[in-house]
Amino acid sequence: MIHILPSARADELRQYTDEYLIRRLDESRNIFLALGEKRYFLTFHWLDGKKVTIYADSKDFVIVTDSEGAAESAGNIDVPEDGILQLHEFLLELTANDVYKLESLENMIISLEDNLLMDKTPSKDGIRDIIKVRKDLLKVKRYYEQMEFLTDEIAAIDPTFSFIDKKFDRLLDFVLHLQEYIEQVREAYQSQIDIEQNNIMKVFTVVTSIFMPLTLIAGWYGMNLQMPEFGWPWGYPFVIAVSLTVVIALIILFKKKKWF
Repeated sequence: MIHILPSARADELRQYTDEYLIRRLDESRNIFLALGEKRYFLTFHWLDGKKVTIYADSKDFVIVTDSEGAAESAGNIDVPEDGILQLHEFLLELTANDVYKLESLENMIISLEDNLLMDKTPSKDGIRDIIKVRKDLLKVKRYYEQMEFLTDEIAAIDPTFSFIDKKFDRLLDFVLHLQEYIEQVREAYQSQIDIEQNNIMKVFTVVTSIFMPLTLIAGWYGMNLQMPEFGWPWGYPFVIAVSLTVVIALIILFKKKKWF
């Protein structure tokens, strides 16, 4: 028989086990205990962060949780009156749409990559979006890691859970792949930002290089000295011509070197 209880009624689990195990479950983030032949006790945290505690034997399947998602999955169980089979069905129901959710997350990363790398002017918004996705993936990874540990222990005792154990293994591998993917997107986006900053610095360098000789000429003729050119009628136009020649020559040189 299936019993779906809110956390406020967790005390009802005491009729299936002893006080020590209840206290141990309360103190543990996730745990699996085999209480005997076909009698399992486990607890974990679902994706919404809420705790899920389950007792299953050959007759009963009891789930205590405030998680609407986990309770909904338990409500979808439709198997004979066998708590172990119902636990098996619950774990399958829990992962029924996970592949599609992870594929949606992958498509979102692909879309994010296209938007970020096609944008000619990188902004801080891109880094913020990447950080958000990385945090979401970290939360999902932690969930699948704990479920992988739990199903490893269950499958070691009951081979009928081997398929579910392998399914969580594959889902965790999928999440790790997505983490590598978003990290590659971050590195590519950071490279784009670095290139943009290098281009800006290149412009500043070119402008500085062009005006540096002009500054030297201005400093030279700004000295409080009597120079021969001061008495020459064409001295001022000559300085202007020299300055323009220097500027044009530097621009041609930088163009040939493809500095801008």
